[in-house]
Amino acid sequence: MSVVPARGLMGERIVRRGRRRAQEERAWGTMTTMRVARVLTNETCNQGCGFCSARRPVERPDFVRSAAVLARIDEALAKGTREVVLTGGEPTMRRDLAALVRHARARGAERVVLETNASLVTESLARALADAGLSVARVHVPAFGPEADGITRDEGGFSAALTGARALAAAGIPLEITTPVVRNNLDLVAAIPGGVRAANLPASRLLASIPVEAPDPATLAPLEGAARALERLDQAAREAGIPLSLDPGAAIPPCSFERPARLAHLYALNPGGVNRPGHERVPACGACVVSDRCPGVPRALLARETTSAFRPLTEDRVRRKLTVISSVREQIDRELVTRDVHRAPDGRLVPSHIVRIQFQCNQACDFCFVSTHLPAPEDEAVRRAILEIAHAGGVLQVSGGEPTLNGRLHAYVALAKREGAMAVELQTNAVRLGEPGRARELEEAGLDVAFVSLHGSRAEISDMITRAPGTFEKTARGLDALAQTKIRVRLNFVFCAPNLADFPDFVRLVAARWPAAEINVSVVGAFTDLVPRTESLIPRYTDLLPVMREGLGIARAAGIPVLGFESMCGIPLCLAPVDPRGFFDLAEIPSGHDGGEFVRAEACGRCELSARCFGLRRSYAELHGTSEARAIVRGAEIG
Repeated sequence: MSVVPARGLMGERIVRRGRRRAQEERAWGTMTTMRVARVLTNETCNQGCGFCSARRPVERPDFVRSAAVLARIDEALAKGTREVVLTGGEPTMRRDLAALVRHARARGAERVVLETNASLVTESLARALADAGLSVARVHVPAFGPEADGITRDEGGFSAALTGARALAAAGIPLEITTPVVRNNLDLVAAIPGGVRAANLPASRLLASIPVEAPDPATLAPLEGAARALERLDQAAREAGIPLSLDPGAAIPPCSFERPARLAHLYALNPGGVNRPGHERVPACGACVVSDRCPGVPRALLARETTSAFRPLTEDRVRRKLTVISSVREQIDRELVTRDVHRAPDGRLVPSHIVRIQFQCNQACDFCFVSTHLPAPEDEAVRRAILEIAHAGGVLQVSGGEPTLNGRLHAYVALAKREGAMAVELQTNAVRLGEPGRARELEEAGLDVAFVSLHGSRAEISDMITRAPGTFEKTARGLDALAQTKIRVRLNFVFCAPNLADFPDFVRLVAARWPAAEINVSVVGAFTDLVPRTESLIPRYTDLLPVMREGLGIARAAGIPVLGFESMCGIPLCLAPVDPRGFFDLAEIPSGHDGGEFVRAEACGRCELSARCFGLRRSYAELHGTSEARAIVRGAEIG
């Protein structure tokens, strides 16, 4: 084995991260035992970040030789590893790196990930890595621009890294951007998402880390500065439409933030993660609602910060948003596909599957029930799910999170159409569809319907609900682009307390700007623990019906169809402000299809639509009761 000579090596200690890193990641709920293994390929690097704890001045021959690395890969796979992460040092200094990737795949690794600064990556190396089966390249970017060179102590390194990252992308290797938050880049990290987007790097996500130990402690960021920088980075990532994750092996506790709920999507806690090496409890932990799943505060951080910097989390809503039910992989498998049926107006039942190709999102609606902290599912799993519904001749609903954040979206749409799907619908906020060519690309792939979430008639309302300032205008531009295609557009307005009075103005906006679109009405529902069960979010039907009725009148006059009453996310059919006789031709709901999520009122026992209506959502009944329901009898006078 030979290693490319390093530039500017420093005599710094190495921290053996294999076993400790696995313990750390399991504690934050991001892996199950021995599912992910980090394999050190070498211990030298061509850059010199002062906060790096993994670099040595020279290689240890016995450790770096090819046979030793192959043995470490084999050992990890023998223990059940599904994902091998090749890291260093700088792995691209090895001349046999592609052979290591090929070996890991040949021995059964489902994914092989490379962590690299990319500054040594050439087009030929990128092609070799792609041919060997590399799944993802995580490219280290501490700042976007020449300022990065001051952090890495590698003059010209950023330009070289950008060239290398482009070579990896051109070879078809998915990119992720890794960003440490340290003292020298606190004011720089927020510019990274916009820089990545402006450079047309197809990054599927940003992975931030907050080191708490370093050979030079002066390079570490103070807790408050790191928390504020991460908040700015999160906002910038939303605006750029790039999902942000937090490296569980280098994280600060969620109580570090001024508004923990806004950053909760970065965490994935579970009760098994309470015991984590190198962490301690502080007095605030005693009253914290996540004390049974949060490992506490890194001991190294406590050496630099007072315990008063931490405060207990007390809101159950925050606990729900921070929590993952089981392992990340198992939760992805559980949420990847929702098998549904479409009830056609003529009484037919058509299989309809929701396939979530992306869990992360560039918005953060309070009523979203998706586990947006999860990473994207495996490409192979997505394709299997698509083929299942396509071969059944059913309807594919491509969803998320925000599916337009997945670079394979158009390929998935084309696959479904090619393999026999009756129709393909995209559930999206359309924030990225205003980018040049995106909507047209989906039209060419065969997309039939764009189901676009827009929950207000103006930015003040919409951006408050989505908690993503600036995205109302981007969604509007995305809808403008869709209107120039043959894709059928259906706007989804979710009734919730904050937008209750806005529906009539929303309909007026649609009529004026997108007159060929349809409107789908939904009502917020707390059918997972991620959604708050409060009157400040979930309105009574009695309160929303007058504005719904007013909006329907405006839509009727403008010739805009309004749909969705009969869906699981709609409204009890007896309360829908339309002629209920149109619901009698609906197919009956298959037994058990509601998953026990709905309840029946006393009036439902006398209603002739009961077999075609879901009833009232259980969480709604617990909050507001069931007295609003009424029986519909065929042939009775309709009021």
